[in-house]
Amino acid sequence: MKKKIMFASDLDQTLIYSQRSFINENLQETIHPVEWFEDRYISYMTSTSIRQLKQLSTELLFIPVTTRTKIQYQRINFSDYGIFFDYAVTSNGGTIFHNTIEDQEWRKQVSAGCKNCLESEDLIQRFNEIRHPSWVHPGSGKMADDLFYYCLVERDKIPVLELAAFKLWAKDNNWELSIQGRKLYLVPNSVNKKAAVQYIKAKEGIDCSLAAGDSLLDLDMLNTADFAVAPAHGELHSLRLQKLLDVERIHFTRQHGIKAGEEILDYVAGSMSKGLVV
Repeated sequence: MKKKIMFASDLDQTLIYSQRSFINENLQETIHPVEWFEDRYISYMTSTSIRQLKQLSTELLFIPVTTRTKIQYQRINFSDYGIFFDYAVTSNGGTIFHNTIEDQEWRKQVSAGCKNCLESEDLIQRFNEIRHPSWVHPGSGKMADDLFYYCLVERDKIPVLELAAFKLWAKDNNWELSIQGRKLYLVPNSVNKKAAVQYIKAKEGIDCSLAAGDSLLDLDMLNTADFAVAPAHGELHSLRLQKLLDVERIHFTRQHGIKAGEEILDYVAGSMSKGLVV
């Protein structure tokens, strides 16, 4: 009898990559675009990753789980490569799509949970007291799908102590702060990837779960999976190197950049071959 297996994975810098992730590598002939935006391709996978993911999507329940908004997620195109799936999680867990239709029951649960968090207007007002054009891009900052806030920052110019104090204050008010690349996110605790994945897991009667991700916004999802993997780059890897985070349960790839995507999918396939299917 086969176990029902689920693979929930972050997208950006985990499975799909911008050009800067491979610009200095001799990989051009093996790279394929998966996202078109403003008259150009902006996200890619290797041919090996595409082949691996296509095979895995026929063997288990693959779920893209992204912090992207609904509109940003819809720019990604897996179907041209024969990769199909029943579920997708966007808006950092705030939205679940099932067969392209938004799950309204989940949306109600998320809205109810947000009532326990500080109002977004109050949070942003407090953030605006420390933001400055020297490190936050002018005109940057918006609510995503009416669920969480993000803005563009210059990481090397962030006032570390001020932001650390704000992060603790936000946490006390049930909001999480995370920095991924050039984006700073402020997300209410009720809007999280782990909860969305657990909802699908229960709904589908999943026996075993695997998860992949690179940021703090992925951490709870990784920690509650039976098997978890993260790339050797990004927020989690950085915190691991600084010994600021207990990540003993998470397997980290040896490679970084777009090749880490291949290793992540190798890990998933290998975990299945080692006894997840009985």
